[in-house]
Amino acid sequence: MQALRPRVPGQPARRGRRALLPAQGGAAGSGDAAEAEKKALEQDKQRAKAYEWRLRVRAGANLSSTAYCRNFSWKLGQPASFEERDEHPSAVEALLGALGGALATGYATECSRDGLEMDDIEITVKGRLGNILAHLGLEEGDPSFSSIEVRCFASTLEEESRARAAWDRAVARSPLAATLAKALDLKTSFTTV
Repeated sequence: MQALRPRVPGQPARRGRRALLPAQGGAAGSGDAAEAEKKALEQDKQRAKAYEWRLRVRAGANLSSTAYCRNFSWKLGQPASFEERDEHPSAVEALLGALGGALATGYATECSRDGLEMDDIEITVKGRLGNILAHLGLEEGDPSFSSIEVRCFASTLEEESRARAAWDRAVARSPLAATLAKALDLKTSFTTV
């Protein structure tokens, strides 16, 4: 199995696997090839641990901003909104959506690793701010999130305990969930339907 190698900015993208095995015609040097592959994997792990994700954001007109990273760009509206409809999602909604998206994809990956068949996976995310009025400048206080609740609904005929174990791993391995759990009350729940 080939190790995942994140592309480091400033380095050209690599295509395909490095030729580490000896040329046709014998096992000579196969121990060297295995050692070279092991060393390359360790180097890749170290680069992955040191990788830094970057993006830039430019303010635009009408309470909007555009975020840019790699080959993507997306629009964000104001930091928080009470409106029923807006032209762009708020930053609060983007954060909650990023958490939900990370957990949905992470859970699907864990299910695939375990050979679990899922008919559907749906995540709901709710967040409560400590004091939105502090953000609006109407009073002093803490505008940060005080709590976030994530609920996973999995439609499957698989054993619930196996499906739940995959969910628990997805939450534990999520960089976003781990970061937010250190800062606020993050509640997660799982239900099969």
